[in-house]
Amino acid sequence: MQGLILFGIVRLYILLLCIAALSADGYIYKSVVCWHSKRIAVRVGYIVFAVVSDLGVLAALHIYGAGDRNIVAIMWMVWAFFLLAVPKLLYLVGGLLDFLIRLVIRRRSVVFRWTMGAAGAVSAVMMVLGATVWRTQLRTTEVEICSPRVSEAFDGYRIVQFSDVHLGTTVSTSMLERVVDTINDLDPDIVVSTGDLVNIDHSELTDEAAAVLCSIEAPVYSVWGNHDLGFYIDDYALTPQQNLALLTDKVMAMGWHVLSDRSVWIRRGADSLLLTGLDYPSGRAHNGNNDAMAGVDFEAAFGGTDTAAFNIVLSHTPELWGEIYRRNRGDVTLSGHTHAMQMKLSFFGGRPWSLARLMYSYWSGLYVADDVSGRRLYVNDGIGCVGYPMRLGSGVRPELTIFTLKRCE
Repeated sequence: MQGLILFGIVRLYILLLCIAALSADGYIYKSVVCWHSKRIAVRVGYIVFAVVSDLGVLAALHIYGAGDRNIVAIMWMVWAFFLLAVPKLLYLVGGLLDFLIRLVIRRRSVVFRWTMGAAGAVSAVMMVLGATVWRTQLRTTEVEICSPRVSEAFDGYRIVQFSDVHLGTTVSTSMLERVVDTINDLDPDIVVSTGDLVNIDHSELTDEAAAVLCSIEAPVYSVWGNHDLGFYIDDYALTPQQNLALLTDKVMAMGWHVLSDRSVWIRRGADSLLLTGLDYPSGRAHNGNNDAMAGVDFEAAFGGTDTAAFNIVLSHTPELWGEIYRRNRGDVTLSGHTHAMQMKLSFFGGRPWSLARLMYSYWSGLYVADDVSGRRLYVNDGIGCVGYPMRLGSGVRPELTIFTLKRCE
C-alpha cells in the first residue's frame, strides 16, 4: 500500500510538471509560433508536438503502473520529457520576467526571454551529452591510502572498486567489456564490487554478461545492494528470497567471493588484512518496496576478529560509515549507492554541486574522519543509471577507482 501511495505522489508531481510544460507551450505558441507563422499546418503541428511531448511521460508512468516493466523504454521517455520540457520552462520564466520588467519600465523587453532561451538550449545540449558521452565514457580515479597500520607486505597493494552496474538498464555488453578491460589494464591485486550488480532481479545477469565479468583476472569480492536484494520485485511471482538464492548461484559460478555479513583474511607474505562485507541495512527509506531482505549483522560480519588488523569494509550504502566507525572498524570503507544522483556540475571551477548533497551526508568521493584515526570512506559514483539514462556533467561519468595502500608514519 505504501508503494502505491508513493507511486501516486510521483505521478502527481509529474502531472504538475506536465501542466507547467503545457503552460510553457501555450506561451511559446502565442509569442513565437503565431507571431512568425500564419500557416494552419505549422500551428496545428506545434499543438500536436506539445501534447505528445508534454503528456507522453504520463503515458509511460501509466504503463509502468499497469505492470509493464520495460524499464529501459520508460527511462528514455522520462529523459525525452525533460529534454524538451526544461528549455520550454526556462523560456516561460524568461517571458514572465520580461513581463514584470515591462510593467516597471513601460517598455517591451525581450532580454530575459533571449537569456533564458539560451540557457534552455545549453541545458538541452548538456542532457544530450549526458545521455551519450558522459553516460558511456569511463573515468578512472586514483586514490592513495597512506597509513601506519598498513603492513610492509601490503605496501603498494592495489584494489580496484566498481559499483552500481545495474545490469538490465543502460549498460551494454560493449560497455561492460570496456569496464572489464580497464580493470585488467590497471593490474589490481583484488577487485571489489560494492553492490547493485542488477537492477530488478537475477535474470538481468545473463550468460553473456556473466561471460564478460568472468574475464576479470584478479580475485573479485562483492557485497549486495538494495537492488540485488530484490526490493523492486514485489509484483513478481519470484520472491526476494528466491531471487537472491539464484543471483548468489550465478555470482559464485563466476568465481566471485560474496561477502554477505562476513569477513575474510587477505594474505600476502607473512601478513594479512581483513576484508569485511556488510549487507544493506534495514530501517532506511525504501520507497514502500519489499525490503524483506534488508538488515546488517555486525556481529556475524566481524565475528570476533582482531581490531588490530588493517580492515577494509565493503558497504553498499555510505550511511553505515558512522556505525562502522563507532565499532572501531573500517580503516577504509568503500561504498556506492548514491550515483551522485547522476549529476555533478562545476561552476567556474568551483566545488562540484549535486542534488545528492540534499539527500546524503556522504555522496561522492573521499571522506576522512576528523580525528587521529585517519579512517576513510570512499563513495564510488557507479557505472550504470537508475531513473533516467543520463549522467549530467563530465565529473560524474562511470567510475572505476584504483586504491593503492601505502605504509607511512
